[in-house]
Amino acid sequence: MTAYADYEFYTSEYLAGKSAAVTAADFTFYARQASALIKQYTHGNVSENSVPEEVKYCCCELVEQMYAADTSEASKKDGISSESVQGWSQSYESSEARKTALRGSQKECIYKWLSNTGLLYSGVRVC
Repeated sequence: MTAYADYEFYTSEYLAGKSAAVTAADFTFYARQASALIKQYTHGNVSENSVPEEVKYCCCELVEQMYAADTSEASKKDGISSESVQGWSQSYESSEARKTALRGSQKECIYKWLSNTGLLYSGVRVC
C-alpha cells in the first residue's frame, strides 16, 4: 500500500516552516498506518493516482498523532493522570484509556479534513 503523503509534503506543505515532530526515518511507517486508517474511513474512495490535498493533510496530522502516542513516556506504562500535593495522591490513566482517546482524536482529525469532500460517503453512487 502506498502512503497518501510523503515526507517532502509533510515538511514543505503541512508544516509550512515549522520544525518536524516526526523524523524522516519514522515518517514512512506512520504514513502507511495513517493511510490505512483513512482508507478504512473512506471505504476506498481515495484514488492513489490522484490524492486530494485534504487527504494528504489528514495523513500528516494522523502521522503526528500516532508518532506522539507511540513515543510518549505514558505509552510505556500506566501514566499519571493527576496528582495532589497536600494529602499526596496520584491517579493513573490506563493504556486502554489512552488508546480510546487516540481513536477519538483520530476520528476527529479525519472528519475535520474529509467531512466536506464526499470521500466519507459509503452509499451507492449513481452514474
